Amino acid sequence: MPHDPALVRALRLIGESHDSITELGSAKHVAVQESTLAALLDGEYDGELTIDELLAHGDHGLGTLNGLDGELVIVDGEAWRAGADGSVTRVSGSCLTPFAVVTRIGEEDGSIVSEGLLNDDLLKRIDALLPGQSGNAVIRIDGDFDRIHARSVPRQTPPYRALTEVANDMVEWTWHNIKATVVGFRFETEAAGVEVVGHHLHVLSADRNRAGHVLGCDLRSGSIRVELIKELHVELPAGLQLPDPRRFDADELVRKIESA
Repeated sequence: MPHDPALVRALRLIGESHDSITELGSAKHVAVQESTLAALLDGEYDGELTIDELLAHGDHGLGTLNGLDGELVIVDGEAWRAGADGSVTRVSGSCLTPFAVVTRIGEEDGSIVSEGLLNDDLLKRIDALLPGQSGNAVIRIDGDFDRIHARSVPRQTPPYRALTEVANDMVEWTWHNIKATVVGFRFETEAAGVEVVGHHLHVLSADRNRAGHVLGCDLRSGSIRVELIKELHVELPAGLQLPDPRRFDADELVRKIESA
């Protein structure tokens, strides 16, 4: 039976208090997020959720740390920080995050890639693994990459500037012939303002020496795992509400987060 694209894309968005989030637990096809993309773009870089509290809800994810202190990548239940100085360090469970999303990935085998995929073809392959080639999903790619173009951002200090104003501070790298794990999410336009619409990926090298936000990557060989996300629980700090997706231009939001 063909899948209804509207049903595949459907995402239940649930705003939660801090206490409700910490009591939520974890489940397959359910993601938990601290704050919203709209708040991060506005310079809200102080969070309430600790890394330990975040990891109680999932073993794979991404985000940033308090003060916009680098890129956060979570693989196999371990949280790592990619600093703008190129350093990669394990993150203490007591650290706070102003924006992060996690979920639990199953143990099913991934789709094997042996022919090599440039960045655009890799994203198309990810979408092809979804029912109806659409939907909200968590992504994990393990393999050998010919190229990964990544970035990070240095810690900011109050008064915080908007994320788009921090763009000039960001540092980029290009790595070649690297074994790594790429994790992230794909969200439809229904999540605009809450999450990055489209593909949002972070990387952690196998030797744990390189990490960051992925701007582009070419996969030589490896495996791709894609699992649907049906619910997104968002912790809303005091005074913050879930944004109305109809108020946001999804393409413009993607341009802001990808160019920042």
